[in-house]
Amino acid sequence: MSTKEVGDEKKELFGMIFLLAQRWQYIGDRELKDSGVTTKQWFLLVSLHALFDTPPNLNDLALAMGSTRQNVKQLALNLERQGFLKIYQDKEDRRVQRFKLTPKNQAFWDKRAENDERFIASLFGELPSTAVTITRTTINSLLNLTDKFLK
Repeated sequence: MSTKEVGDEKKELFGMIFLLAQRWQYIGDRELKDSGVTTKQWFLLVSLHALFDTPPNLNDLALAMGSTRQNVKQLALNLERQGFLKIYQDKEDRRVQRFKLTPKNQAFWDKRAENDERFIASLFGELPSTAVTITRTTINSLLNLTDKFLK
């Protein structure tokens, strides 16, 4: 395989991953429509739940989500208005805002758990578990490669 073909294959893969992300966001927004939560808001809530043992500040949350502070702040403000999270000032540094999930958030996702499990499973269809494992490993490697671009 020539160098040009390898470059073309990587460009195609980049486009395919981007297209998949766009499609999954569209499908996720449609799935969540009745809840009043968007896929991007869902991702913020999942990030808070899964990635932090203590309430993070805006910088840490934005970095974990691979997003800008401004985007994360807007998502968080909307979620705070809906009662899913609380934004508060750090006790030691009043300039720092921290983000904490609320009991309403937990109750909301507990109620949706069974349907959400089915939805996530449906996104992967009949893919064999080995394909899921290989894809997960590959995407994790790609995410690690992007870390240098986020600093």
